[in-house]
Amino acid sequence: MLYPLKMMPYFRHGEETPWGGHALRDFFGKDIPDDRTGESLEISALPGRESVVENGPLAGFTLSRVMEEWGRGLTGDAEGFPLLLKLLDAREMLSVQVHPDDAYAGAHEGGKLGKTEAWLVIAAEPGAKLVYGVTADTAEALRAQVEAGKLEENLRWVTVQPGDVLYIPHGCVHALGGGIVIYEIQQSSDVTYRFWDWGRLGKDGQPRALHTAAALDVSRPQLKLDKLPGATLITTGGSRTAYISDANFELWRLNVAGNMPLESGRMLLLTSLGEAEVKWADGSFPLNPGESCLVPAGLEGVVVAGRTAVMCATVPDRPALREALGYRAELVAGLTKDI
Repeated sequence: MLYPLKMMPYFRHGEETPWGGHALRDFFGKDIPDDRTGESLEISALPGRESVVENGPLAGFTLSRVMEEWGRGLTGDAEGFPLLLKLLDAREMLSVQVHPDDAYAGAHEGGKLGKTEAWLVIAAEPGAKLVYGVTADTAEALRAQVEAGKLEENLRWVTVQPGDVLYIPHGCVHALGGGIVIYEIQQSSDVTYRFWDWGRLGKDGQPRALHTAAALDVSRPQLKLDKLPGATLITTGGSRTAYISDANFELWRLNVAGNMPLESGRMLLLTSLGEAEVKWADGSFPLNPGESCLVPAGLEGVVVAGRTAVMCATVPDRPALREALGYRAELVAGLTKDI
């Protein structure tokens, strides 16, 4: 029997995330393993880093086991489990990095997916900044900056505040800044090429490895992107703001003001930013701030209730969204043209 899955996260921490802190505990009450916890993998099927079902008959199952049990009832038409949902706490700057597309990752990383992602800023200290692209306009200019040791002074910085949404397609050079907590949706991939790590040393006293050649291969310095405004549709129980609909995922903010029915046919990854409740024919559970659940594609009649914002990620249905938005489709990243 299908039902919404409340998920327990996998944490990346300690030496794996030396830039992490304790904000995931402070903001959301998460039982983090230490005070250098950088990532909460809320809904993850990455081998060795899977989140686990908390509720119902499948409690204790990893996502891969759920997929074995439910198959297309869980994922719909999606191939495998293509998405990964995280919360991140950056106490310090992350490394300057870039991700490949599917073709490059498939050829050079053992058949893995590439990585396109998006961020919602949940919290940010006053004046907090992040890296969002580079000043160079061409691959040749970027290579010259890197070879001259001048990448750091040619990064494109953006000041952020809570509520900002940023789209980070493959090839976009980026780095999350210190004092920022984010929600992240991405392709289910761990392929990252590190351009620069601010001269930090690892536990062994050595600088962390850089992947300069691969990073230069996949970077697209021509990308000069801005924060996303989104496009809002009024719906039963509130409104929905669409931000991204590319070939990999669709990202919405559900502005819940009562009882909002959810669509079926696509799996939905929900993360509440306030107090919400998930209801269906056979039950309900609270979805507290920072908690995530996975609604199976084959389950009908699911409602999210409350008066709060809930982030919703899913596999894309671009034709349907273009029809719903009309001329406003251009406000949604990836919807009218690939980036």
